Amino acid sequence: MKMMAKIARVFITVFVVNNATAALDANNDPRFIVPGAVATFETLPTRGELTQDKTPWASSFWPHVYGGIAYRWNDFYKEKPFFASMHNRVDEINEEIEELQKELFVQENSAPRNQEIIREVERLKAKKRQINYEKSNYYKRDFFDITRPQKVADVRLMSQEDIDRLSPAEKYDVYVYLLTGKDNGFKLTKDVLGFTAPNDAYWEGVCHGWSSAALEFKEPRPLSISKRGITLNLGSSDLKALLSYYHAAMTRNWVTAKKSNTGRVGERCSVAFSKEAWLLKDGVEYYKTIVGGKVQLNKVPQDCVATDPGAFHVVLANMIALKNQGFVAEVVRDSEVWNQPVYKYETKKITETKNISKQAARGTFKQVEVKTRMHYANDGGRMFWINDGTDDEFYAWWSQTTGTSNYRHDSKEFHYILDLDRRGNIIGGQWLSYERPDFLWLKKSKGFIGSGMFYGIVNYLDDLKNLVELQD
Repeated sequence: MKMMAKIARVFITVFVVNNATAALDANNDPRFIVPGAVATFETLPTRGELTQDKTPWASSFWPHVYGGIAYRWNDFYKEKPFFASMHNRVDEINEEIEELQKELFVQENSAPRNQEIIREVERLKAKKRQINYEKSNYYKRDFFDITRPQKVADVRLMSQEDIDRLSPAEKYDVYVYLLTGKDNGFKLTKDVLGFTAPNDAYWEGVCHGWSSAALEFKEPRPLSISKRGITLNLGSSDLKALLSYYHAAMTRNWVTAKKSNTGRVGERCSVAFSKEAWLLKDGVEYYKTIVGGKVQLNKVPQDCVATDPGAFHVVLANMIALKNQGFVAEVVRDSEVWNQPVYKYETKKITETKNISKQAARGTFKQVEVKTRMHYANDGGRMFWINDGTDDEFYAWWSQTTGTSNYRHDSKEFHYILDLDRRGNIIGGQWLSYERPDFLWLKKSKGFIGSGMFYGIVNYLDDLKNLVELQD
């Protein structure tokens, strides 16, 4: 999923929360997300969950390879595409590569055996690239080269059933005509198709827009608009798609991005390494590579450990349990970006000690080891063309899903140590698990940014405000 634009901020070396000074760098100041945070460990609740009215809605991340929000999700594709089996083959190849990596990094192999494994992994990766190249040709045919209306007059020739099957982008272009009487030549649809491509990475989409919008807006209800001789029916996922695209579009327009008040904790990891290659030794994180058939240890770069667990714990507990507000976490450590809106957590204290490790923050009086499970709304990761179960469909619904069996969610467990000062305030920490959030962020300014010069497609989407509601 596409990540949001980097946030500019002033460099500081300490932060003060609850009268405690913590030796965390500027990337880990919880005030960027939650001003006035409580940092006393024993004061922070060990569990929390947003009320249902604040729970972020689940949504597709509208993958670029399908044409983003120009994808016609509502029963447009009747047949199972020819390339459906290719997905299964790619999954099988990924599993083979994972097993080979386990042998490569976990077992003690000879140099010839390691070279043999590397050659096999490269062969499998080349095979996967070939399959993905073939798939992109089908994506182009099935998602991009389809016949679309070019003007409102084309819509008037369509049946109501076919209008209902239009994509969220196409429906919005029709809506603008119903609202203003002006035919803009399907401006949004063209913008979306110009920003997406059938050969984009499978994980690229607007998850940063979805995760942010899902926290800011109430889950949209289906609605119907009849005007100027056209009836436009919009499902909940049509409106979710439009809100997601609006938030994403704000980050890629330099004018509107500057006007968006967003805070972030942590940095995006710049080095991709698998869980099997990760190693914690004497409190220092390493990842393994194979050089000349031999295992080589490399120290994990700072940006890949940059989200301090102390800052993470303070943000999580304050936002979810004390403020009843969600935030966004990037939940994977590799080069991909998966933004997810957080709504729930549980923390369990494992041990407590005054035998301070050498990695502890200056001023640490004792350390607490904890495990925390973080829950977040999910995109489902589902493919619309495989009909062997509800979990294998494209994640989009006509009706609202929050509080129903159709609501998609997931969780991850993190293991870490918290550094506490003499007053019991969290001043830092160290990760004990490979899993951890890459970075955390929150868009603080709410509502529509309005119209303005150089706002581009953000300006065009401003009329969306008449269709949706902000969270209270």
